[in-house]
Amino acid sequence: MLLSLILLTLGFPEAAITAPVQLWQTVEITMQAKDRYESPWTDVQVWVDLEGPGFSERCYGFWDGDNTFRVRVQATAPGTWTWRSGAAPEDAGLAGKSGSFEAQSWTDAEKRANPNRRGQIRTAEGGRYFAYADGTPCFLLADTLWAGNTARCGMGDHEDGPFFQYLADRREKGFTAILMQAIHGYGDYPNGQAHRNEGGYAFLDRDAARLNPAYFQALDQRMQAISDLGFVTAIPAMWWGKTKQCVFTPEEARHITVYLAARYGTFNSLWCLSGEYQYTFRDCDWKPNDFNAIGAAVQRHNPWHHPLSIHPSGGTGWAPPHNVQSSRPFHGESWLDHHWLQTGQSINRMFNIVTRLAENRAMEPTLPIFCSEAYYEQATDPESAYHSRWQVWTAYLNGVAGFGYGAQGLWQFLDPRDPKGEPGKMTRHPPVPWREAICLPGSAQVGNARKLLTTFDWQTLEPYRNELRIDGKPNWQPNAKDLTPPHAAHLDRSTWIVYVPRGNAKRKISLPINTARQTMQARWYDPRTGVKMAARPDIRKDGSLPGRPAPSGEDWVFVLELEHD
Repeated sequence: MLLSLILLTLGFPEAAITAPVQLWQTVEITMQAKDRYESPWTDVQVWVDLEGPGFSERCYGFWDGDNTFRVRVQATAPGTWTWRSGAAPEDAGLAGKSGSFEAQSWTDAEKRANPNRRGQIRTAEGGRYFAYADGTPCFLLADTLWAGNTARCGMGDHEDGPFFQYLADRREKGFTAILMQAIHGYGDYPNGQAHRNEGGYAFLDRDAARLNPAYFQALDQRMQAISDLGFVTAIPAMWWGKTKQCVFTPEEARHITVYLAARYGTFNSLWCLSGEYQYTFRDCDWKPNDFNAIGAAVQRHNPWHHPLSIHPSGGTGWAPPHNVQSSRPFHGESWLDHHWLQTGQSINRMFNIVTRLAENRAMEPTLPIFCSEAYYEQATDPESAYHSRWQVWTAYLNGVAGFGYGAQGLWQFLDPRDPKGEPGKMTRHPPVPWREAICLPGSAQVGNARKLLTTFDWQTLEPYRNELRIDGKPNWQPNAKDLTPPHAAHLDRSTWIVYVPRGNAKRKISLPINTARQTMQARWYDPRTGVKMAARPDIRKDGSLPGRPAPSGEDWVFVLELEHD
């Protein structure tokens, strides 16, 4: 593994790792409690106070079965790092231990091979995008694998199972992040039945007091594999609601979420308190302040400063203010530092990407916006690839910090042959099994947005669709029946990128510029293939786009670079 764990098991009060560790590499400290506890994962807190160059934080640990407790730490800068353990209640096997290690930097070549070696992602200065700890912008293009932590999405005996096949496919297609639930199957299923992984079920006999460490040990392997391949994980704890049988109280949810924060804190990830949080109000009688309490608890266990948000429902029938397809109702709460959107699982709601982004970008203070769920590609949609392209280009040109693609049949990792009757959710439009869903054409085309945009300083793009002129008239907003309006963004008004959807073959589309006295380079970009081609030479001096290449009725991307005289 490229970023494998450094393991340190303590048999003496002091321990040192003799060989240097790399920055951002997980150092796992293992301790054995002397006493026994009825509920060790909730009744015992263990931590280390970690000190290093520019760093002084308390890092909490977790119970991992029997009398074993572990704390995972990492170095954020080269130099000497020291730690000292504590526990409550005090336990001779857990408290009073200490140790040290030396940390060294990765080379530039090693960081290019795996961007996670650049450090944990966080909100960049200005609040519009995410960046790695070294300041490198993170182009967040996620694929949705909500059910990745299940037995049907297995790892195989030699890292050759469906889970690794999936990761290889998504890496080749240009995705940079994986949307995956930590615990799958309790919510978003009618009876909260839970789904197993290689370690069994997360809670024995569906009892929230009986956590099963083996389940989370299997999740450890998945999180490590995701990290080793250079992906970021966007990880909700679970869907607590959207079920006829609520299993967890808010207090139990707080314990579980804090456990996840302690266990997975050294993995590069966006954190999320819940999927489709509004369903907990309807199904479980939770209140907004329950999430505020959970969020505050997570931030107290977040020494690595992971971005934290909450995933909303795509429905608009909820009581205000929770009817806005966004985490926006929690804007201003101390625990929330970026926004997640779900813009709707239907073609006639795709336009919400534009409207919801505009609403959220207008708020103060400025926070990054992750369109975590939009209309999923599905085999029953004959235009599924086009709809996938439309969404990804529209999202980035309207100012999103990250976009989540999804495919029906893949997000739930549908496998009708599952031997224990846990095939994955059957949705209203019958999905195809995962081996077919992974091949849906849109997944191979959304990466072309990253391919083009990362050739520029994409993080400084400013949305500018409202300044376009269509046949001499102002551009209009897309809506449920009309997805044809173009979208545009610029970099310092010298580089313009325009996405031209279908339906514009006979329209004159004009940029708000005068090209009469400027040197320029213009080209068309095919969002289906990622191929650049030269534009026709008759670029008009009034800023109007040249004729589209064939087939002119398809969607195209236009790039114009100006050199001011």
